[in-house]
Amino acid sequence: MGSLKDLFFGSDTEREAGNMENEEIRKETEGAGGDIIDSSMLVGDIISKHPIAARFLMECGMGCISCPASQMESLAEACAVHGIDGDEITDALNDYLLEHNENV
Repeated sequence: MGSLKDLFFGSDTEREAGNMENEEIRKETEGAGGDIIDSSMLVGDIISKHPIAARFLMECGMGCISCPASQMESLAEACAVHGIDGDEITDALNDYLLEHNENV
């Protein structure tokens, strides 16, 4: 049985394969004027542009995304406060938005 991290984000092997595939998608998307989420973006801005991101972030343990601090906090800062790896969440959020046909 895998760890909770593997349950949420897949195994290291699955994440590496997904990251390579997503990097190719991101390059195509960026060329088309896409909007990739990065960890320096404010949580409030991310949710404004992609409302379905709220559900994803809450499922990852950030239940307070609607608090006033989220309007001024970057995704990396919010992850740090909750003891979550910001890079993993950023990658997983971009994957989630791509899977749900959000314009990332």
